[in-house]
Amino acid sequence: MKIIKNGTITNVKGIKAAGIPAQLKKSGKKDLALIYSEKKAVSAAVFTKNLVKAAPIILNMENIKNENTQAIIVNSGNANSCTGETGLENAKKMTEFVANELGLKKEEILVQSTGIIGVQLDMEKIETGISKICKEISKDG
Repeated sequence: MKIIKNGTITNVKGIKAAGIPAQLKKSGKKDLALIYSEKKAVSAAVFTKNLVKAAPIILNMENIKNENTQAIIVNSGNANSCTGETGLENAKKMTEFVANELGLKKEEILVQSTGIIGVQLDMEKIETGISKICKEISKDG
C-alpha cells in the first residue's frame, strides 16, 4: 500500500471528485459534492441499527446490495431525515439525476446528506446542482 501524504481522494487513479455551491445553504459555501469512479468499484458499508434511519440510509441499504458503486452524491445543509416517504422519493430522485447525467444505473449511486432534520430537500436546487457538478466531473477528462 502506498501512503500519499497531503493527498485527496482524487489522488487515487480513476477517481474524480467535485464540490460546488448549489445554494442549499445560505452561506454560499460548497454544499454539494460528487465522487465518481471511472470504473465500477466494489462497495461495502456498515449501517446503523437504530430504528430511525434517514432516507439516504434506507436507499443506500438497498443500493449497496448491487456491490458495484460508481458515484456518491453528497449534500450538506439538509439531512433528509425524518422526512417520510417524500424524503425517500427525493433520495431516489438524486440517484436518478446523477444516473441520467453520467450514464449510470441509479443502483450504482449512493446518497449522503447532512444538516437540519425534518425539512424536505429543495429538489429544484438539487437537480440544478447535480447537472452542474456532473459537468465538472465530465470536463476533467
